[in-house]
Amino acid sequence: MALAERMERALNDQITRELSASLAYLQMAAHFEAEERPGMATWMAAQSGEEAVHARMFIDYVVDRDGRVEIGAIDAPASKFDSPLHVFEEALRHERAVTEEIRNLYRLASELDDLESLPFLQGFLVEQVEEEALVSGICERIGRLEGNEVGLALIEAELGARTAEGEE
Repeated sequence: MALAERMERALNDQITRELSASLAYLQMAAHFEAEERPGMATWMAAQSGEEAVHARMFIDYVVDRDGRVEIGAIDAPASKFDSPLHVFEEALRHERAVTEEIRNLYRLASELDDLESLPFLQGFLVEQVEEEALVSGICERIGRLEGNEVGLALIEAELGARTAEGEE
């Protein structure tokens, strides 16, 4: 079943957002590499890869629905951060924005009676609950440390254990 034109445009916008998020996380990884925080860099690089996989899933979905994929322009991500907490707060802001956009896609699919898109989007909504909780928890933990390098090193070791597939 072909996609409605509005849904196709909205899904293409989401593909662009997912790729933008991937670049933002890659920039955050590069920041942590420069700051000699390899565990946090590993975590952000894995997150970047996960966002790229999400973009690919949206691309495949549009193609499967006989749509045309059109990736939009992507602005350069923020590259200057004050602290590890600032980086993770930016990551949380990103995740919350992605959640809202997927919710908007779900609303649009409902409005257009696009029943096929609802289960596809539901999977992303479920994942976003997990993503927001994870990043929020990291922010809370780092925030409690108040710059304690030993505590940051422990969190970094934990984050560095994340595998390339995004498993923790």
